[in-house]
Amino acid sequence: FIPFTAQLLTVGLLWGVTNPFIRLGSQGIESVKDTGSKWRNLLQEARTIGSRWRYWIPFGLNQCGSALYVWTLQSASITVAVPVANSLSFAFTAITGYALGEKVPGKKVILGTLLICCGSILMIYDKVLQEQEHQPQNITFQ
Repeated sequence: FIPFTAQLLTVGLLWGVTNPFIRLGSQGIESVKDTGSKWRNLLQEARTIGSRWRYWIPFGLNQCGSALYVWTLQSASITVAVPVANSLSFAFTAITGYALGEKVPGKKVILGTLLICCGSILMIYDKVLQEQEHQPQNITFQ
């Protein structure tokens, strides 16, 4: 059980911490000049974003989180894994964004994040209780 919880924590961390860095790395993509052709515009945008290591490093780490998430789903209950990973990602995104100078999330966002995290903790706790109930009892006869 502990490895699956640590894996989901790592997924939330990789997804959440990298989101603000991906946002920073992709700034300016909207300023690519319109060439008049949809395909040339796409090529120009791909060339612009493709040359930015500040985009690709966080993107690669984010995709490592996605691979770990898929691997974790092999052993974790999807009803627990999805909300836990997503709520942690949301919380880590807000914290990292704030650390990078983005605006402070509003009180409602902070309260919502705390409630989602509390719900995730309760789901993990329930999963632990269910697993303990299904553990075979060692009875020794004397």
